Amino acid sequence: MDKIELLKTFAKGWFGNSQQHSIHAQLLKARGLTKLADKIMAESEEEWNEAKKVNARLIEMGVTPVVEIEQYPVITDVKEMLEYDCKDAAEALPMMSKSLAMFDDDYVTKEMIQKFIIDEQEHYNWVKAHLCIIEQIGMENYLIEQLGE
Repeated sequence: MDKIELLKTFAKGWFGNSQQHSIHAQLLKARGLTKLADKIMAESEEEWNEAKKVNARLIEMGVTPVVEIEQYPVITDVKEMLEYDCKDAAEALPMMSKSLAMFDDDYVTKEMIQKFIIDEQEHYNWVKAHLCIIEQIGMENYLIEQLGE
């Protein structure tokens, strides 16, 4: 895969993941889990912005972005939702890190991807921590903690 196709793949993935997180946040909010819903919605907005940044970079490089969205599942079980996010981030991080070498001659894009990696690592750490909290206090107590005022 060349650099341009990789960037298009990143945008496609983030647009899809953004939509998945947006739907998950709405489902969580409907269940009264507003703290968790707000965090997931913020993640959705971050991913949407990352996809937009990739598309803007493609345009700067003289390339026309594509309108494609990666398909992601809608998950209604909170623990399964977090587990899916954890697995997805764990798979994405090494691939993103490996892709950096492709951009050794393009500092602007390389720096952009490095920031994306930091964001993805932070999200992974947050999800992993919440899965550990669930293990420690149980699902019912976790859900109570996620209820809003």
